Amino acid sequence: MKEHGEAMHQDGRRATSKTDFMSACGIGPELAEFVSAFIQSPEQYLSMTPEKRREIENQMDAILSLFER
Repeated sequence: MKEHGEAMHQDGRRATSKTDFMSACGIGPELAEFVSAFIQSPEQYLSMTPEKRREIENQMDAILSLFER
């Protein structure tokens, strides 16, 4: 099984910043903002509309599935 950063290094890409790393992992600015805010205030997740929660969950599922390869 490959390590998380292996695929990025095999492609010749290197993350030079937190933003580069998140982008290489498929984490867009909206999801990154959500995760940062969620860490500070988890209860905000419960106040989201079901549609917004589903959108965030789908983005997170897509990212996690990349690590299964």
